Amino acid sequence: MTTPTDPESLRVRQIKLDDHLPLESDLRLYLAEKDETARVRKERPGPQLVGVREPLGRIPRTLLVLPPMCVYEGAVKRVVPPLGLCYIAGALEQEGIDISILDCIVEGIDEETPVAPGVWNLGMSEERFRAYVAENDFEVIGFTMIYSSDLQNLYRFARIVKEVRPSTTVIAGGLHASIYAKKFLQDAVVDGVPSIDFVLRGEGEIRLGDFLRNLANGEIDRHADGLAGWLDGEVFANPQFARVEDLDSLPFPAYHKVPMERYFEHNVPFSPYPRGKRVMQLYTSRGCPIGCTFCASTNFSKKYYARSVENVIAEIRHYKEVYGADEVQFADDNLTFDRKRAADLFDRMTEFGLPWCTPNGIMVNTLSHDLVDRMVRSGLYQITLSLDSGSAETLKEQHRKPVDLTRIPDLMAYLDERDVLMHGTLVVGMPGETEAQIEDGFAYVEQLPFHSINVFIAQAIPGSELFERAVSNGTITYEGALHIDTARSTLRLTSIDGERLEELVEGFLTRYNHSIYQRDPEAWERKYREHKERMARICVGAASAITSTIIEAGARPPGDQ
Repeated sequence: MTTPTDPESLRVRQIKLDDHLPLESDLRLYLAEKDETARVRKERPGPQLVGVREPLGRIPRTLLVLPPMCVYEGAVKRVVPPLGLCYIAGALEQEGIDISILDCIVEGIDEETPVAPGVWNLGMSEERFRAYVAENDFEVIGFTMIYSSDLQNLYRFARIVKEVRPSTTVIAGGLHASIYAKKFLQDAVVDGVPSIDFVLRGEGEIRLGDFLRNLANGEIDRHADGLAGWLDGEVFANPQFARVEDLDSLPFPAYHKVPMERYFEHNVPFSPYPRGKRVMQLYTSRGCPIGCTFCASTNFSKKYYARSVENVIAEIRHYKEVYGADEVQFADDNLTFDRKRAADLFDRMTEFGLPWCTPNGIMVNTLSHDLVDRMVRSGLYQITLSLDSGSAETLKEQHRKPVDLTRIPDLMAYLDERDVLMHGTLVVGMPGETEAQIEDGFAYVEQLPFHSINVFIAQAIPGSELFERAVSNGTITYEGALHIDTARSTLRLTSIDGERLEELVEGFLTRYNHSIYQRDPEAWERKYREHKERMARICVGAASAITSTIIEAGARPPGDQ
C-alpha cells in the first residue's frame, strides 16, 4: 500500500485536472482517495468500533437542518425544498429510521437580516432557532449548506445547538464539508470546544443509517467509509470510497418532511419565473465528468450515473398525483449527457402535458434538431444554454469547457422557431482573460436571440480547480473565498480593474435586456407576464443589475428604447 506522502498516491485520473491542481491541495487529496477519481486504489480497513457517548439502546432522534442563506444585495429569493436532505430522509425511511428536516430558509422567508454592507442573511433568526432546539429533544442534529458562503451561518447554528443542548451529537455533510473535512471541523472550534463532532463525506443516503445505528450503541466506526470527526482531542478524516451505484434503488425524496405548501405559495423556484404554481424539482442523474475549471460540483461527483427512464416517469407521476404538480424543473448538471436516454425520457413525458425547463443548464454540444423536437413535444418551454463565454479562446484556455460556438446560431434559430424561451449564462473575469476577450464574447452573444441572460463574474468557489490554484498562488485566501458575490468583483481573479469589470457587465446587461424587449416583446411578456409586478419584491434589498434592467426594459414601450 502506498503512503499518503507518496506522490503517486496523490495522482488523479483526469489528466488536465491532475496537471493543474497544486500538489498539497485538499482537493487533490480528496480526489486521490476516491475510487472514481483515484489513480491508485486505497485499501479499506476493517471496522473499529469506539465508544463516544452513553448507549441509547435505540436510534437517536435526529434532525437535519438547512441553515439560513447568505445572500447579496439584489439576489432573487429562490426557495426550493432541500433536495439532498429529502433524499437522505427518504433513504433512511426505507431502512426504518424516521428523521425530521428543518429548512430554515422557507421557515424564515420574510426574515432578512443585514450582516454587512450589501450582505444579508435570509431565513430563520438565531433566536427562533435557539427556541426550536430547546423545545425539541433531538439527540443528533445534522447540517448541510448549498454554498460555501453559508458556512458561517452553519457554524453559528451548530454553536447554538451545543449551547442549548451540549450532549447533542452535531454532524455535517455536503460538498464543502466533504472536501475540506479537517479544516471544516477545526474552524468550528469555539473556546476549545468543537461545535461539530463529525462529518459524513459524500452521499448521506449510504452513510447516515450506519452512523445512527452505531451511535445507538454509543459508538462510531473509526474506520467508516467517509467519516471524519473528533476523537480523543484529535481530528481524523477517512477516505470517501463508496457512492450510490444504482440511483433507482433510492426512494423518491421525502418531500412530506418539509412544508411543501409554503414553497408553492412563495413560488420562486430554481428558475424564478415559472409557468406553474406548484413547481417540483427533480434530479434524473448525478455526476459530471466534464471538469470545468470554475465548477466545484464536478469534483464532488465526477462519474455520471443516471436513473432509468421508467423511474423518472414514476416520480413525475407521483408528484402530479400527490402534490398536483403543474411544472417540472430539472436540477441535473447533465440532463442530455446520454442522448438516447434523454430522447426516451422526453418521449415518455408527453403523457403528462407538463411544462418543464432546465435551470441548471444544458450541455449545448449534446443538442440536435431531433432532440429539440422531442423536448418541445414533451413540454419544454425554456432552456438554459450554458455558453459561459462567447470567446472560443476563453472557453478553451480558461474554462476548459467543450462548447462549439459555431453550432450555437443554428441551434438557437431552431429553438426560436419552436417558440422555446432561451436563457443564457456567461462567466467573465477568469484569470488571464483580457478586456478584449470579454468584449469580443459580449459582441458574439449580442447577435444571439436569448430571451434572458445572466452574467456571473468569476469567483473561486471552494472545491473547484480555480479555487485551489488561486489559494496556492496567493491571489485569494481560503477565508476570503467564503464571501463571494458573482454579481460583483469581490474576489478579483483577473488583472482587469474590479470597477471596470462590473462596468463592462452592467453595460452589456443594460444593452442586451433592452434589445431583448425590442426584438420580441411578446416573448418577453410570455416569460415575465405573471411576475413583473413582483420582481422587485422577490429580491433581497434593491433589485440587482440583472433584475432592474429587466424591469426597466418592460417599463418602456418598444419605441422608447
